[in-house]
Amino acid sequence: MLLTGVAAGFGVRLRNVAVALGNWGAPEAVPALTRALEDPEPLVRGHAAWALGRIGTAEARAALEVRLARERDGAVLEELDLAALAHPD
Repeated sequence: MLLTGVAAGFGVRLRNVAVALGNWGAPEAVPALTRALEDPEPLVRGHAAWALGRIGTAEARAALEVRLARERDGAVLEELDLAALAHPD
């Protein structure tokens, strides 16, 4: 049970990092956020999608499109859709 709590705490920290990177808005954050789209935790993937939508570069949009084709979690799909709408072509 303790290990589950530790893992959950780590996911919350990664979520917080994604939020901070999205608020920073720098294109330099895109590679890290793109990797976060592959995280096993939907909480992390959803916030990474939000952050990439805030950054809005072509590289960020491409990462969102790739993940959108593979994502199965409903909440993450919603974040991916919203992020894609943040900076339409």
